[in-house]
Amino acid sequence: MKLSKGPRYALILAMLAIGAMIATVACGSADDVAAEPIIIRETVIVTEKGEDVIVVETVVVTEKGDTETVEVVVTATAVPVAPEVVEDLITAPDTQTPAGTAVIAVGGTTMGSENGRGANQCCEGLKNTGVGETLYRRAADDSTLDWLATDFTIASDLSSATVTIVSGVSFQVVDGYDAGMMTAADVAWTMNDANSVTNPESIHGQAGDFAGLWGEWTAVDDTTITFDFTAYDSTWKDDYVNQSGQAFSVLSKSAFEDQGADWVADHIVATGPYQVEEWLRDESYTIANRDGTHWLAELEPKTDRIQFVQVSEPTTRLSLLRNGQVDMAHLEPKDAAKLDLTQFTQTTAGGAVQLGIFFSGNLWEDVYAGGDNAGLPLPTKATFVHDLPWIGKPGTSHGEGDLEQARLIRRALAIAVDRDLVNETLVAGLGNVVHVEYFSTTSPNWDAKWEYPYDPDGAIDLIKAQDNDYNHGQAGKDGPLGDWAFEISIYAGPELGGGSSVTGEVADAVAGFWSDIGLTTFSLKFSYATFRPTVVGRSNTHPWITSCDKGRESNPWHFPKGLVQTTLTRGGFACGFESPQILGFYRRMAEASDSASATIAANEYLDYVYYQNLQPGVVSIPDAYYFNNKKIKSFKMDLAAASNLNSLWNLELK
Repeated sequence: MKLSKGPRYALILAMLAIGAMIATVACGSADDVAAEPIIIRETVIVTEKGEDVIVVETVVVTEKGDTETVEVVVTATAVPVAPEVVEDLITAPDTQTPAGTAVIAVGGTTMGSENGRGANQCCEGLKNTGVGETLYRRAADDSTLDWLATDFTIASDLSSATVTIVSGVSFQVVDGYDAGMMTAADVAWTMNDANSVTNPESIHGQAGDFAGLWGEWTAVDDTTITFDFTAYDSTWKDDYVNQSGQAFSVLSKSAFEDQGADWVADHIVATGPYQVEEWLRDESYTIANRDGTHWLAELEPKTDRIQFVQVSEPTTRLSLLRNGQVDMAHLEPKDAAKLDLTQFTQTTAGGAVQLGIFFSGNLWEDVYAGGDNAGLPLPTKATFVHDLPWIGKPGTSHGEGDLEQARLIRRALAIAVDRDLVNETLVAGLGNVVHVEYFSTTSPNWDAKWEYPYDPDGAIDLIKAQDNDYNHGQAGKDGPLGDWAFEISIYAGPELGGGSSVTGEVADAVAGFWSDIGLTTFSLKFSYATFRPTVVGRSNTHPWITSCDKGRESNPWHFPKGLVQTTLTRGGFACGFESPQILGFYRRMAEASDSASATIAANEYLDYVYYQNLQPGVVSIPDAYYFNNKKIKSFKMDLAAASNLNSLWNLELK
């Protein structure tokens, strides 16, 4: 998809009187019989200046086979186009849902594994709805709130941690099975079940992240757990065992031992204020306020029953909300823009998905940074059939000049993208412009010095200023780049953040902007499962649209960033490039003693990736729900970096 601003006004160019400007052109003697001249008019808009349009009118006068061309410059006044007829906004209907029950339409295709153990190991499962609970929660000011945990200590050498948990918290009674009280043994079992090192069969979306962070958790007594860090990360409690981040709910170990793996696959036994009342695989599940008073009074539910229905198609979710068949729905921006927001209310955990361009192939580390191979030479980097202008390769014949040229090419590609237009056109103006992936322009820490201006002419000049021996001139020689044109692709997997349609459209838009400056471009769209091996294997050279590791708007500024841009994750996921400098920044962020120190390191990381133009952002895609004000009185979610639906205990019906 190629975007263009286009004229914002229609020109009404009345027939211009040009008789006085055109003299009859006579050829030959006065005795010749005068022929009637043939006049051809061609009107060309040259430029727009405010509401005036400079027009060059080419007048070709033909008489007796001879021609003369006269160019007449005129100025016409632009007349605003009548506003586009906009469909009436959708108003809130009377709901058809059961009284006392909130019905929510969610996206995705994973409801078949939402219950039981599968829910705990799925990124958008019941773990965030109030059925289960995590060790920590996140406060509005980004500080950490105790939940199931009450205290922790870290070894002075950052090698291990000890966690103390609350006592006297009971598990839910499920189908007559009473697991009794939660203890440290349940916490340890849950953590080890999710970690791919301690459980190679784990299906948790962040199993590899846990493996790179810590080893086995061990219960010392009923309220104390210890574990060793594989690599210390100061945000372990803020992200990895926190509802806001990549956490998972504590489940009952005894339920697994007493009832068996098959039973816990279909039943979730946790400690939250809600418990599962009904589960229809691939269709819906219903949670209900558990019997008795919850151990934490502030989490006592305001609504007794909530039903979730799986609706994969975004437009269908909108239709259900419009017709009153659901009370709340997860909507894409284009659909949300059709709602009358005086009658519907947006609620979100703040986790808008940032989509940016990651320039794969810039593999600059020489040795393994960690793991069993720490310090050993890395495998030989890929040998490319031809040079790719956006990739700098240390140790080649081009040397440092090659790296600098690649940096400037990436800069040109970054400033060729009109981010405001992408937000306006593809996200209905509801997203935020992203300049550098992982960092939100809405943060008080943001500075305009990190912005990429939209400057297509500057992009052309920058590319044409490069003279090192990359394989340019492949195509597009007739365009504005001439012999400096080259071919470039961009990948967008349908499973990547923001939804298949939006992610693909952003890729098409970026390809369109690059085409506008004279490059030969095309977007690649195939399964991420096919693309991922090239990312894991560090062999991918295609720029790609993704949110990668920390690409959520609600990720706190000080959270360590860049882990998957280092060799620490070799053998696992990567964002396509790696740098020894990023490795240093990441370690400083991860090992920081406080958020202020981590913020300083984060700013330096931001300076570096902005200067190197390795991960220019494009736009954030709102990750939000919309509810019918006629049925739901209020629903405020906690801020979260990796969960788009939480805090269901706050949902209150009218």
